Amino acid sequence: MTDATDPNAPGEAPGPQPASEAPPAGPGVAAEPFPPELQAAAASKDERTWGMIAHLAALAGLVFLPFGAIVGPLVVWLIKKEESRFVAFHAKQCMWLQIFALGATIVCALLFFLFVTIPLAFLAYLGGMAYAVYGAIQVSSGKDFEYYKVGPWVRKSMT
Repeated sequence: MTDATDPNAPGEAPGPQPASEAPPAGPGVAAEPFPPELQAAAASKDERTWGMIAHLAALAGLVFLPFGAIVGPLVVWLIKKEESRFVAFHAKQCMWLQIFALGATIVCALLFFLFVTIPLAFLAYLGGMAYAVYGAIQVSSGKDFEYYKVGPWVRKSMT
């Protein structure tokens, strides 16, 4: 026999979890829910496609020019910032992640003169590119996504 006050009784939805029992936020998982205009579930297919393009535009740095990883998402942001907050959010956070990854790459390359850090510079550069591809896949499949540490900062800057 189940108690009527049991929150896990069959047929009843579980109540809200206290913050101490909430699942931990990790890379790519928002610490707090997205506002409705930033939720992938509420975004149109076109917006999700542009969000994916914003993340994949960072790959321009691998093919075209050294600062293409920053310029690609910047161009998407400039084109779509007035049309869609969803696309603007993804383009802006990708751009900032690439700026930080480029900074880490430059620091590691400059430290090469003191130590052998070329492998670290290479890994920092490829890590930023790989994270951009992961973000593109998440957004394209309709999942809410934000970069670790960069996403919450960008979300606050958009309000």
